[in-house]
Amino acid sequence: MKRDRHIIQKYLDHDLPDKDMRRFEADLETSPELQADLGLYQEIDEALADTDVLSFRDQLTDLRKEKQKSTGVGKVPIRFTKPWHYAVTAAVALILAIGLASILDRPLSNQDLLKKYYKPYEVALMNRSNNSVLELKITSARLAYQLGEYEKAIELFESVLEEQPNDAGVNLYNGISHYELDNLNKAQASLHKVIEHNDNLYIEPAEWYLGLCYVALDDNERARRQFARIASGNSEYAEDARKALRKIRR
Repeated sequence: MKRDRHIIQKYLDHDLPDKDMRRFEADLETSPELQADLGLYQEIDEALADTDVLSFRDQLTDLRKEKQKSTGVGKVPIRFTKPWHYAVTAAVALILAIGLASILDRPLSNQDLLKKYYKPYEVALMNRSNNSVLELKITSARLAYQLGEYEKAIELFESVLEEQPNDAGVNLYNGISHYELDNLNKAQASLHKVIEHNDNLYIEPAEWYLGLCYVALDDNERARRQFARIASGNSEYAEDARKALRKIRR
């Protein structure tokens, strides 16, 4: 099935035959690019809804159907009165306000992409050690991280990792701290440890920040593969990954 804009719009309008609908949804499950395209059209539809243009479109469809019933003619041209012109003008104005970059899906520079999608992971590190000295280090490291004192945080996190090298939470925060200081290779190493550990609590943010590391390194090919993996699953970052895929330069 050709996945052009008409197919996507018909899918959003629930106007596809059952067979085509099932085929489209099957493609959707396996194609991050199609998911990204669908997300773009959903965003445009949501934006247009704010101007009642979708209401206008529905009213127009109802009017056409009523005319078809009364005349028995398949396709009937609809003459627009002045208020309809205002609705169409509002739609055009909104599209211009959104910007052609959104409609045409213009890529962002890697720096702009990071500005748009990067923010430090919020502190949620739990103390899980029976060692009071280790607990104190974790608490101090967490506080330093929260205050943006990343060098101090790294020193403390790595001291903890000497005793608990597989602690997924500590590795995640250590990796993000290294990212903040532009130590991208060390950041990657820590994030890979989280992913390899496969801790369900921290694996999703680790995968997301690893993708951002690749963007920061200008390794767009690996970044695209990483975001595609995230976008194809049920991660809390799946939607952002789909959006990033549309914006990253090839």
